Amino acid sequence: MKTVTKIIGVLATIVATLLTFALAFAALWSWAQRPPAPLPSPGRNLTLGRVTLVEPGGRDRRRAELRIEEGRIVGVAPPRSGGHLPFADAYVLPGLTDMHAHLPMSNLPGDAEYTLLLLLAHGVTTVRLPGGTDAETVDRLRGRSARGELPGPRIFSCGAFVDGPNPVLPGSRIVTSPKEARAVVADLASEGADCIKAYDTLDLASTTALREAAEAHGLPLIGHTPHDVALEEAQLADVQHLRGVQPPFEGERRDYPHVLRPWLRMDGARLAHVIEVSRRYGMAYTPTLVAVEGMLRARDWASWRASPTMQLSLPHLRDALWSAEVGLNPARHMSADDFAVVKNASDWLKRSAAALHEAGIPLHTGTDCNAPNVIPGASLLRELVLLVEVGLTAEEAIEASTRTSPTFLGVAGAGTLRVGAPADLLLLREDPTRDIAALDTLLAVVHDGRLYTRDDLDERLARYRAHYEGFGYRSIVMPTLRSMARIGTVLLRN
Repeated sequence: MKTVTKIIGVLATIVATLLTFALAFAALWSWAQRPPAPLPSPGRNLTLGRVTLVEPGGRDRRRAELRIEEGRIVGVAPPRSGGHLPFADAYVLPGLTDMHAHLPMSNLPGDAEYTLLLLLAHGVTTVRLPGGTDAETVDRLRGRSARGELPGPRIFSCGAFVDGPNPVLPGSRIVTSPKEARAVVADLASEGADCIKAYDTLDLASTTALREAAEAHGLPLIGHTPHDVALEEAQLADVQHLRGVQPPFEGERRDYPHVLRPWLRMDGARLAHVIEVSRRYGMAYTPTLVAVEGMLRARDWASWRASPTMQLSLPHLRDALWSAEVGLNPARHMSADDFAVVKNASDWLKRSAAALHEAGIPLHTGTDCNAPNVIPGASLLRELVLLVEVGLTAEEAIEASTRTSPTFLGVAGAGTLRVGAPADLLLLREDPTRDIAALDTLLAVVHDGRLYTRDDLDERLARYRAHYEGFGYRSIVMPTLRSMARIGTVLLRN
């Protein structure tokens, strides 16, 4: 009996010890995930004196005093002389737009807030989430932003992805018939969607029904041209990643990077056809050139991971979920031939974007940020540089982001600095319409009339970095997430 009692006592001690460790681990995990508080909310009324107003593609540059009340420009007057003004001699431009951004799939506490802060810190005042974010999350973020509780851009959203059988991404709304397509559009419209996002495995009948139903609800159908639907059949209002510009599939695999192999058959005749179709149906394109460039850079993962751009990434995305060492980054398993396919596609994406622009087809500025290798904010600035490299002038690239893109979203007064226009502004030391590199001279961002200085934004970003570099995060959260990433990769590949 004494032996049994002793054994029970030992087991009880072991269980109690394990439970104590488990509770301590859970407490430390919870503590390590607590993100910094958002920036305090500035007021919505301010005056910017002796600044130079720049409307890309609009009026000539002019010196003025800009008065803002309740998030709108209410006065544009000649500048007054004398006195100290904090942003005197700054250039003022409308804010930038990212037409293809995602919130992090990791969805840990603070992830969405960090993404929105990082976008704002790079001058992005309007963003479209083209799929994968539920209406409740969008409503919550919009509400916090409207109340000044959450610094970040104006948010537009398509809600859930809409895909066919065997959807590519989890959480997609599956459509297998025109009837189901109409029902899904009605549901998304009732949830407040600003657009409908079509995805890869839809068939022609369902795609056509989606487009017609979306138009009936006053919503654009955007997204990927489905794999088995021709560009001229899909007639998307805004084609993402130039999906559908490439020749039709001829037996190629549909996973990455094989989905890019049809670009190997791209030629001038196909490009001329795309331009003619785009004109006929009034289509626009969001090229996201930066996303493919990031995949190419990820071939040298150690160098790319250490770059200043990648250091801005959420560490659990960079070093776990999208890591090319342990995670789901496609670069992790790509061969030299695979990278050659991506390089060919990248070259043709650039040539296509240049030809579309030359033909007068609207280009929007987007990035696919929070996908592998694509960092919020920094990627939008890089996308503008890439657009300049393919042939747009600096002013044309910025006009695409400040005017063409938000106008497509329905933002009244977008791209202008006139009475009644939204007070979504950039204050810069130099004029980026003369040299795109001047976007790096950002002094402050105004969103909805609230002014955030460069120092304010940098200080709060530094708090996030300190949070992610803390002992609990590095010692508890990251090892756990890296282990989960390894297991997830094995399961998916098997």
